[in-house]
Amino acid sequence: MREETVPVLLAYADRPGLVMVASSQLAEAHFAQIDGWIRVLGAPSLAALEEKAARAERQGTPYEALAYGLETGEGTPAEEWNDLVGSTERARAVADRYGKLLLMGPGFRLMSENEAAYAPMAALADIWMLQTQQLQKEPPGPGYRREVERVVGLIRAGNPDIAVWAQITLPPDREPDAVEWLAYRDVIADLVDGTYLGVYTWRTEKASALVSTVATVFEKCGSEE
Repeated sequence: MREETVPVLLAYADRPGLVMVASSQLAEAHFAQIDGWIRVLGAPSLAALEEKAARAERQGTPYEALAYGLETGEGTPAEEWNDLVGSTERARAVADRYGKLLLMGPGFRLMSENEAAYAPMAALADIWMLQTQQLQKEPPGPGYRREVERVVGLIRAGNPDIAVWAQITLPPDREPDAVEWLAYRDVIADLVDGTYLGVYTWRTEKASALVSTVATVFEKCGSEE
């Protein structure tokens, strides 16, 4: 959820899915309007996760899950992404302390270098957000599906009951394309519990096209029964 896409989301509030925000302010303003969704507060570090959970408790913000986005960027301390399982254990403890589900959404590149960690990390989580943007270098077809299926297998090997959502991204290197996004979704829909629309970058000059694309995706997915 971004401020620009809130109207689109609210227009389909009666068709529950999963929505994730990094902004506590957005959660406070809009999460109550989408009751029935899996509402997720996300943070890239354990300290930020604790801070957002504590703020949400003080503010009475309704939500279902905390998302821990382990990345190798500056938002995550190096000691956390150098100890993937230990950091996941600590994130699990934060989620349990606040009575929330734990969503793990680590960087795909980081996990591709640590594939043995998929199973023990998944064993500690309730939901896994599989970032597929690196796999979208392949067109929507057999190659993309094969690799998503392989990674989903690694995740479910550690936790057969985990809910796996695939994040399909609107890539930053070309114009946003709803038809392409939906094609990626169609190729893997039977492999995962849900698909999540991610925007890798948000430049002001592309805002109108991005919002239009998000609306088209919601319209198409919302019309399916």
